[in-house]
Amino acid sequence: MFNQIGIDTIQLIANYKTVVKLVERMGLSVTTPSKNSPVSRTITDIENIKDPNQRYKCDDFQVVTEIVKLTKGKSVSNYMMITKNLPLLFDHATHHKKAKDSFCLITFTGLHQPNSKINSEAMKIVSTFTKRKTFKRVSLDIAIDTQEDKQPIKYSRKEPFRADLMPYSKLGVIVPPNGATSLYINNVSHFSIGRILYYDKYLKEKNYLKREVHHDLKNWKRLEVTVTFDVTDKHNKGFTQYMESLNFIDDLYDINEVARLAKIKNYATDYLTYQINSLLDNRFMNNHESKRQFNSVESLTRFKMSDFRRYVLAI
Repeated sequence: MFNQIGIDTIQLIANYKTVVKLVERMGLSVTTPSKNSPVSRTITDIENIKDPNQRYKCDDFQVVTEIVKLTKGKSVSNYMMITKNLPLLFDHATHHKKAKDSFCLITFTGLHQPNSKINSEAMKIVSTFTKRKTFKRVSLDIAIDTQEDKQPIKYSRKEPFRADLMPYSKLGVIVPPNGATSLYINNVSHFSIGRILYYDKYLKEKNYLKREVHHDLKNWKRLEVTVTFDVTDKHNKGFTQYMESLNFIDDLYDINEVARLAKIKNYATDYLTYQINSLLDNRFMNNHESKRQFNSVESLTRFKMSDFRRYVLAI
C-alpha cells in the first residue's frame, strides 16, 4: 500500500497509575525492555529528549521507559512504550499541581507500514487508549510514502530542500553526519508543525533496521510531518476529539502543502481514512477477514467497498 498518507506515531500524556490499571485490566503487563527489544531505538530517541532550559536535575529524576507487549510478533507496532521523568511531563504536572512523577508519555509507533502487516488486536488496544479523553495528545507523526523521487538523498540536497520548503525551513535544515540519507527541519516556523523529516525509507529498512526489502522499492522515500499540541490547552481533550475536528483538517491541508513543496504530488488518503475509522470504531477490525491483518491490501479494499463508515475525511 504505497503512495498513501497515514498516521505512523501517536504520543499521549496520561496519569501513570491510570495507565497501569488499564493495562492490567486488559490482561497485559508492564515490563522492562531488553537491550535488543524491537523498540529499543525508539526508546533511545524518546529518552534523549532534552530540557532546553536545564530546569530539572537529571540525577534527581532519571528517565525510565517501560513497555507493554500488546500481542505476539516482533513488529514495533505490537508495543506500547511508557516513559516517565521527561521535562515535558514535569511541566504538565506543575500545571496541574501534581507530583512530578504523576504522569507518563505513551508512545505507539509503526502504525503506517506499507510493506508489512499490523496485528488487528494491537490496533484495538491502541484504539482503547486513544479514545480516553483524559489522555492528552502530545504529538502525531503523519507519514507519506512515495516512489516518485528517483534521486538519492544526500548533503548536496540540503540547500535545494531548504529553498523548496520555505517558509517552513527558514530556521534551517539539518543533515545528520556519517552519510545519513535524511533531511531534518527540527525548528519549523509554524504554530502546529513541530518537525519535518524526509528520508530514504528503502535504505533505512535495509541497512539500519536489517529488514528484507524488495529491490523494486529502491526509490522508496518517506516524508514525516510531526504535529505537536499544547498539553496544557483546555481544549486538548484527546485524540478522538482532534480527529473529528476542523483543526485536524487544517493540519492535513498544511501537511499537503509541505508534501507539494517537497515535490510529492501523487498520494492517496484511503489508508488514513481506514486508520481513523478503525480507531474510532473497532468493528472494522472485528470482521473475520481482517482479524489477522490490519493493513493488508485486501482489508483496505474491503473497507473502500463498504457502505458503512463513521468518519469521512473532508479533504
